Amino acid sequence: MYEPSAAVEGIEEPLEGAAETAAVAPADEFPWRRWEVWTYVVLIAAALSMRLWDLGAQALHHDESLHATYAWYLFQGTGYVHDPMMHGPFQFHGTAAMFFLFGDNDFTVRLLPALFGTALVALPALLRSRLGRYGALVTSVLLTVSPTMLYFSRFARNDIYMAVWALALVAVMWRYLDTRRPRYLVLASVFLAFALATKETAYVVAVILGSYLF
Repeated sequence: MYEPSAAVEGIEEPLEGAAETAAVAPADEFPWRRWEVWTYVVLIAAALSMRLWDLGAQALHHDESLHATYAWYLFQGTGYVHDPMMHGPFQFHGTAAMFFLFGDNDFTVRLLPALFGTALVALPALLRSRLGRYGALVTSVLLTVSPTMLYFSRFARNDIYMAVWALALVAVMWRYLDTRRPRYLVLASVFLAFALATKETAYVVAVILGSYLF
């Protein structure tokens, strides 16, 4: 005999199971270990030291001198006019903020890239659910000692900023797909907005990541 209540129960059970599965973030599969946290702390400290050491000793590159000059104009209060030749306004406002906080010199011109290069080392921790505990740590180690990443972390251009925005977008994209929590969409919007304000390659990043989503 047909029983509506039994049919409804049969439908509700898998839905409840799916909801419970979606509510559990994959990151929970890899609970943090104390040694792991300390390893990240040591890596971040090492990365910061490598990026700050003798940061202002080398003469400014031609591109750096342009970015420093127009950031200095903004710091002096003469304003800023966007010029696509030098990409987005983020680096000029960011460098002007470094001048305001720490003074204007060759060290502070490169300070923001150095801080972003250090942040890049920490970002693989957000991908532990995909890379695994050891995979994320190895990625952070490679970003710490990579000659290319170290160079661009000590160079007053927007390359290292874009590396951070792109990796952060990948991390929050996976977080949203795993958890469906709206806050990751908000974070993705913030990171994409900063990327668009940094360099035109943000459009390429958006197309590449968007193609994977579709």
